[in-house]
Amino acid sequence: MDIHIGRRPETLATTAERLRRVAHPLRLAMLELLRERTELCVCAMAAAVGAEQATLSRHLRILRDGRLVRARRDGPNVFYSLDGETVSPLLRQLEELFGGRDRVTEHRR
Repeated sequence: MDIHIGRRPETLATTAERLRRVAHPLRLAMLELLRERTELCVCAMAAAVGAEQATLSRHLRILRDGRLVRARRDGPNVFYSLDGETVSPLLRQLEELFGGRDRVTEHRR
C-alpha cells in the first residue's frame, strides 16, 4: 500500500493518521531501533530504550494498528519489524516534503 501526499482529502487523512501514530518520542525511538536492527522482541527493545515492557507493548499496539510495524510470534516471544509497505513510502514522502538540510537552507534563501 503506497501513501502519497497529495491534495486528495482521503490521502491526506491517511498520512496524517500514520504521522499521529509516530508522533511520540518513545515510538520514534522504537522505530529507529527497528530500522537499525531489523527485528526485535519487546524485551530487547525495553533494554535498549529503558522502558517497561508493558509500556512498549501499548505503544507497539498503536504502531501495529497503523500498519507501521509487523509482529511475528516465535514460541513465547513476539518479534517486531517495520512494515516496509507502509513505512518506506511514508519516509520517502517525508523526505520529499521536508528534504534534507540542504533543501531547507535553499528554501530560506
